[in-house]
Amino acid sequence: MEGMLQAVVVVFMLFLCSLCLFAVVVIVRDMIYENAKTRRARAREDRDYERVLKALEEATDKAPEAIPVVAQPVVVEAPEPTVVVVEAPAAPAEEAPVEEEPAEDDGAVVFSANTLTMEEKYATLSSEFKRYFDEIIKHALSKEGVKESKHNSSYDYKIGAYRVVRMMIKRGEIVCEFHFIDRDIIDYANASNVKMKQSATTIKVLEASAVGVAKDGIDLVCTQIAEDKEYKKELAREKRKEKRRQVAEAAANAQGE
Repeated sequence: MEGMLQAVVVVFMLFLCSLCLFAVVVIVRDMIYENAKTRRARAREDRDYERVLKALEEATDKAPEAIPVVAQPVVVEAPEPTVVVVEAPAAPAEEAPVEEEPAEDDGAVVFSANTLTMEEKYATLSSEFKRYFDEIIKHALSKEGVKESKHNSSYDYKIGAYRVVRMMIKRGEIVCEFHFIDRDIIDYANASNVKMKQSATTIKVLEASAVGVAKDGIDLVCTQIAEDKEYKKELAREKRKEKRRQVAEAAANAQGE
């Protein structure tokens, strides 16, 4: 009996030793696996670092002029009037005499000994800016029905009572003034019986890209004018139709009586 008990104890001790040995083997295996994983990750990081360092060295070796720099236009907006300014790095025009800008209201009479006429202001422009001015005017006159009206302080281009664009020269800069038609605002003002004046949108032409913006403005105004004319025609047709209906209804009532 005592021998059997000793055998059981020996077997139990051997089992514990085997279990401990197995645990040691598992721990050693995990340590080896983690070390290998760490070495692989470090090797990848070293390769990535070498690639980044090489890319930085290649970028540093490039000449400064090979890296393009894109200049963004500066847009300045104000609530009244709205001004879209496209700036150029170079000075746009030659030195012009000191001048005092006249009032811009239609029909206003201004007396100033220092005020220059449009012809005199045009003469102070550089050849490049004269070309910009002429190109915008040519585009305005190419539109059907546009008439030119010259004043001392501005040139107006109109289709009937509608103004397409007003050309001005202020302090050596070409300024295009637009009054875009917002039919929703106009209808709201008429329905509310409120006098409402829309602010003008001005574009300062300081570089070649601004010429295209001014032309787009002319195209947009001409489109709005055509739509507004058609809207007024349709409104007049509706009014005539309603008037005829009222006359016919009155005649029918008279006959019935």
